[in-house]
Amino acid sequence: MAESSASKKVQRAARTSAASKGARERREIAFPLALAVVVILGVTLVVFARSSRTPAEPPRVGNDHWHSAYGIYDCDRFLPAFTSAADPDGIHSHQDGVVHIHPWNSSASGDQARLDVFFEAMGARVTDDEISGPGIGVLESGSDCNGESTVIRVVRFTRTDPDPETLTEGEQLESLTPLYQQADVYTDDFGDVRLLTDLEAFTIARVPADAEIPPPPEDRLQTALGASAGNLVSSGPETDLDPTDEVPEE
Repeated sequence: MAESSASKKVQRAARTSAASKGARERREIAFPLALAVVVILGVTLVVFARSSRTPAEPPRVGNDHWHSAYGIYDCDRFLPAFTSAADPDGIHSHQDGVVHIHPWNSSASGDQARLDVFFEAMGARVTDDEISGPGIGVLESGSDCNGESTVIRVVRFTRTDPDPETLTEGEQLESLTPLYQQADVYTDDFGDVRLLTDLEAFTIARVPADAEIPPPPEDRLQTALGASAGNLVSSGPETDLDPTDEVPEE
């Protein structure tokens, strides 16, 4: 009877030892398996993220350099260009009636390349109520224009290619103005207007509600075209050039 009891104890001990050993082996195998799963999942996610990442939207930092003519149109005439030459973010002007667009940072690139970045650099304000800035003073909406009340508008013009049949070999266009067609008319949220491509043009106007708004002056369209051809290069951010109220020489 004693031998039988001792034998059972030995068997139980053996079973317990075997079970403990099996559990320990399973734990030893489970850890590297779990680690391998984590590594595989991580690699998969990285590969997926890289494959699904969309290219940076233009204008891109250090890559794109665009130019868009602009003009401030009051009632029936164009005013001088804004006189600020500050360039904190890479959307600015050289007092030449052209928006120079070459982002220095992400706050002025891609879908953040907007007119409000330009207005800030110019020290300008363009709202439903007024157009103001260095070199032009303050233009308030509602004021009289040839007996009519006025509103503030921003118009985008896009450039079309000239008809080659109208040009002989080597001939140059006498005027760029006919190439610019009205694309969008904005009645509010002017700072949110995006800068979409090279050689657009913008007219910022105080006019009667039904007035026809022209593209910027011919000389500014020509300046923008020349700048996009590489005739003017910006060297880097300029934040110390404060706006001046002096009207630039034409």
